[in-house]
Amino acid sequence: MLGNILAQEITGKVLEQETSEPLIGVSVSVENSTKGTITGLDGSYSVPAKKGDVLVFSYIGMITQKVTVQNEKVINVHLSQNENMLEELVVVGYGTMRKEDLTGAISSLKGKDIEATTSSNVLEGIAGKLPGVQVVQNSGTPGGDVTVRIRGIGTINNADPLYVVDGMPVNGGIWFLNSNDIQSIDVLKDASATAIYGSRGANGVVMVTTKKGIKGKTQVSVDYGYGFQKIAKKYDMMNAADYAALHNEMRKNAGFELNPDFANPSSLGNGTDWLNQIFETAPIHKVSATISGGNKTVHTTSLGYYKQDGILKSTGYEKVTLQSNLCSEISSKFRLTTNIALSGEKRDNQDAYTVIANAMRILPSIPVYDGDNNYGGPTGSSELNGSAINPVGILNTQTNTANAYRGIANVSGEYDIASFLQFKTVVGVEAGYNYNDSYIPKYKWGNAQQDETKQTTSSAYEVLTVWDNTLTFNKTFNKHAITALVGTSFQNYTKRWLSASGTGRSSDATVELDNALEAESVGGNRSDWAIMSYLGRINYSYDNKYFLTASLRADGSSRFGPKNRYGYFPSFSGAWTISNEDFMQDNKVFSFLKLRAGYGMTGNQLIDNFIYTDRLDALGQYNFGSSSNSSSNTVGLIYPDKLSNPDIKWESVEQYNLGIDMAFLNNRISFTADFYLKNTNDMLTQVPVPQTSGSSLNSADWPYVNIGKVRNTGMEFSINTVNFETKDFKWNSGFNIAFNKNKVINIGGSDIFEYLLLLREGEPINVFYGYAVDHIYQNLDDVFTGPAMEMRASDKNSHNSQTNTSPGDIAFKKFTDGDVITEKDRTIIGNPHPKFTAGLNNSISYKNIDISFFLQAVYGNEIFNEIRREHESMSTTYNQLASTSNRWTGENSSYSMPRAIYADPNDNNRRSDRYVENGSFLKLRNLNIAYRLPERWTKSLSLQGVKVYANIDNLFTITKYSGLDPEVGVNGYDYVIYPPARTFMFGVNINF
Repeated sequence: MLGNILAQEITGKVLEQETSEPLIGVSVSVENSTKGTITGLDGSYSVPAKKGDVLVFSYIGMITQKVTVQNEKVINVHLSQNENMLEELVVVGYGTMRKEDLTGAISSLKGKDIEATTSSNVLEGIAGKLPGVQVVQNSGTPGGDVTVRIRGIGTINNADPLYVVDGMPVNGGIWFLNSNDIQSIDVLKDASATAIYGSRGANGVVMVTTKKGIKGKTQVSVDYGYGFQKIAKKYDMMNAADYAALHNEMRKNAGFELNPDFANPSSLGNGTDWLNQIFETAPIHKVSATISGGNKTVHTTSLGYYKQDGILKSTGYEKVTLQSNLCSEISSKFRLTTNIALSGEKRDNQDAYTVIANAMRILPSIPVYDGDNNYGGPTGSSELNGSAINPVGILNTQTNTANAYRGIANVSGEYDIASFLQFKTVVGVEAGYNYNDSYIPKYKWGNAQQDETKQTTSSAYEVLTVWDNTLTFNKTFNKHAITALVGTSFQNYTKRWLSASGTGRSSDATVELDNALEAESVGGNRSDWAIMSYLGRINYSYDNKYFLTASLRADGSSRFGPKNRYGYFPSFSGAWTISNEDFMQDNKVFSFLKLRAGYGMTGNQLIDNFIYTDRLDALGQYNFGSSSNSSSNTVGLIYPDKLSNPDIKWESVEQYNLGIDMAFLNNRISFTADFYLKNTNDMLTQVPVPQTSGSSLNSADWPYVNIGKVRNTGMEFSINTVNFETKDFKWNSGFNIAFNKNKVINIGGSDIFEYLLLLREGEPINVFYGYAVDHIYQNLDDVFTGPAMEMRASDKNSHNSQTNTSPGDIAFKKFTDGDVITEKDRTIIGNPHPKFTAGLNNSISYKNIDISFFLQAVYGNEIFNEIRREHESMSTTYNQLASTSNRWTGENSSYSMPRAIYADPNDNNRRSDRYVENGSFLKLRNLNIAYRLPERWTKSLSLQGVKVYANIDNLFTITKYSGLDPEVGVNGYDYVIYPPARTFMFGVNINF
C-alpha cells in the first residue's frame, strides 16, 4: 500500500535513435509487475512507477532498454536498431514471434533478398535460398509460374503450399505481388508451425508480409529498370543437307522409296534454321514508385508496371500492380489496419508446344515462304516431306491472349481490452477475374490446312471471403511469460466459369465470337467450398530459457460428408535455450545455443467437391432401337458419372522435427540444422472400378479412397556468416543445403502407372518406368545371342534387315523368365527427385559499391528427355538433332546411337533409359552490381539516395543434361517447354 502511495505518473517519449522520429507501439512496462502501457502516435507514454522501479522499453527490431526511476517525472528514451539476427521478427500463423523464441522450423527472407530478381514472379526470388523449399521454374514463358514444394512431395494430389498475404490466406497464388513491395517472406515448414492452419497447412505455409509505412516525413522512392533477354541455349538441329542424307539412309534401310528431292543432299546446303526464325532478343522493363509516411494514419502506397516481351516471337507479358497499406491509431486502445493489393495482367501467349515442336519437326529443306509469298509447308507425301505446320505462320497469324485481374483487401481492427488482452477481427476478400481468347484463321500452307476460322473464349470469376476473430492474452509473471490465442476462422470460396467456341467467318476482318457462322460448343460450371474453423494456441516460456508451444485447430470442410466433416489438427513443440543457462555464461564458444523439438498434424482438403455423394451427368443420351442412330429415337438421360465414397476423410500429415540453432563469435556466425520425418496418411487416391458399376471408366472419374501413405525424411542445414566487417568493406555469406528422401509406403494394392510415371510401394513418387538398354547389336551373331527382341527372326536364314531386329538395333535387358522381351521386362529407370538442393549467397560492399551473387545447386535427380526420343528416333519424317550424326552405320561404328531405319521395326525408340539423363546442375541464378552515389552528391540534389545497378539472371548453368535447361518441372519430364532466357537489366533507384 505504501508503494502505491509513493508511486507517481512517469511520462515521456520514445524516439528512434538515428532519426529522432517517434516510435508507435513501444511496450513500456515496470519490471516484475503487471503495470505497463504502449506508446501512442507521437511516441508518448504514461505509466505509474515509484523511485527504484525499472522501466523496460521494448520494441521489435530495437535493442531493449531498461531505465531505473529516480526523482524525475519525465523520462525520454532513444531506441537503437538491433542488428542481432536473433531479434528478428518472424511471422507465424495469426501473430509474430522473435526468432529467438521459436520452437518450430521456420525459414525467412527479407524483401531486400529478393529485390534483385528480374522476374515478375516473387517466388523465383526465393529459389534455392531457403533450406527445404524447392522452387522449380516450370518454363521460361513470360510471367510464367513456378512450382513450390516444401520438404518433398507428400501427396499425389495438389501439393502446393498455402500462401498467406498480410495475414489473409489467398487461393490463386501470389503472382499479383510486386517484389519491391515485399517486406519479408517466412516459410512455415514443420507441422508444429503449420498446424494452426489445419487443413490448408499440409504442404507448408508461405507467409508474405508487405511493406508498411513508418510515421514521419513523407518518403518517395522510384525504381526503374530496362534490359534485354536472350535464349540461353538452343537445340542443335540438322541442316538441310545432313537431314536429306539421313532421310535417304533411313528409307533405304527400310526398303522404302527415296525422296527425289533428296537425290543430291549436298546441293540443299543449310536450308532453313527454323529455331532462328521463331526466337529473338527481347526487351524487358519495370518501374515502381512508392510513397510512405503519415502522422495519425501511417501509410505506404506503391504502383508498379512490368513489361516483358518473350524470346519466342509474338509472346509477352504485362502487369500493373497497386499496393496500399494503412494503419490508423483511432485511440490508445483501438487500431485499424487496411491492406489492399490490386493487379492486372495481360499475356500474349502462343502454345509453346505447338510452335517449338513444329519448328523442330519441319524439315530444313522447306522455306519459310513459298514461291507465291505464302507461308511454306510440306507438300506431296507426308512420308517424304513430313506433316509439320509452318511455325512462323502460327506465330504471325494466330493469337492467344489471357487477361487476369485480382484484388485482395482486408480490414483488421485491434482493440486492447486490457494491457494484456487484445481482440482482433479481420475481414478479407480475394476476387479474381480471367478472360481468355484464342483465334486461328483459316489457312493453307502446303499440305497443312485449316478450312475454317476457329475462335474460343472463356471467362471465370472467383471470390474467397475470410473472417477471422482472435483473442490474445499476453502476460509476464516474474520469469514466466504466457501468450495464449483462441479464435475462429470462416472461409467461403465460389467460382463460376463459361466457355464457348465457334467456327467460320463471313469475313476475316471480324474477330468477335458473335460473328462465327457456327457455334461449336458452349459450356459452364461452378465450384463452391467452405471451411469453418476453431483454433487455439499457447506459448509459454520460463526465464527466457524454456519454451513450450501447443496448438489445436478444428476444421469443418464442405468437401467431406457428415461422417468425417471435421478434422482435428494438434501440435506440440518445445525449445531449450542452453546459452541462457547460468552454467553457460562463462563459455567462450557459443553466443547462442538452442535445441528444438516438435510434433504436429495437418490436413489436406485439396480434392474435388462433393466426392462423398453420387454425382450425376445430365448430358447422357440413349438410342431406342434405331440402327441408323436416328435422332427421333434418341432421348436424354441422367446417369451416375462418379461413384461416391461417403466414408472419405481427411488426408492427414504427421510430422516430427528436431532442430538446433547456434551462433558463434558474437553472432557473426549462425548455424541452424533440422531433422524431420513427415508421414502423409490416408492419402486420397483414385482407384479403378469395374465397368459393371455403370460409372465412367476415365481415370479422372475414378472414386477417391483413403488408402495411401507417403513418407518424407530429410535434413536441412543453413549457415550465415559475417566474413569481414570494417568501415569500408563488408562481406556476408549464406549457405543452405537440404536432403530429402521420398518413399511410397502404401497405395492399397497394385502399381499405378500412367504414360511414364509409376507409383509403387517402396519407391519414390512418380519414378520413371520403362525398358533398360543392354547394348547395341554389332553383328548378326550378336542379334541371335541372348534373349530375343520381339521382332527377331526365327533364324538367321529367314532374317530380313528391313523388318526384323538387326545389327545396329538396341538389345534391351531381360528381367523376367522367358526367351522374348515383353512389356513385363520394364523396370524403374529413373528418379526425378534430387538427393539434395543447395544455395550460396554472397553480399560484398566496398565503400559505395555493392556486389551480390547467388548460386543454386541441385544434385541427384534424373530427367526423361522426350525431345531426344522424338528427334533422335531416326524413324520418321521429322528433323533430327545433330547428335544423330553419331549413329550406327556398321559394325563397331557406334555403341550408343542405334541405326537409322524408317518405321523402327525393333522399336528402338520405346521409352527406355536411353533417354534418362543426369539432371544435376549448378546455376548462377543472379548477379547484381550496384553503385550508391556519394551522399554529398545526393544532398546537393535534395535527394536521400541514388543507386544505379545491373542485374543478370541465369548467367550460366553447369550441367551434364543435354536439353535446354535442367529445370523442367518437379516430375522431371522434358518435352517442348518454353526455354529459359538469360536476362540483363540495368536500372536506377532514387529516394526522395
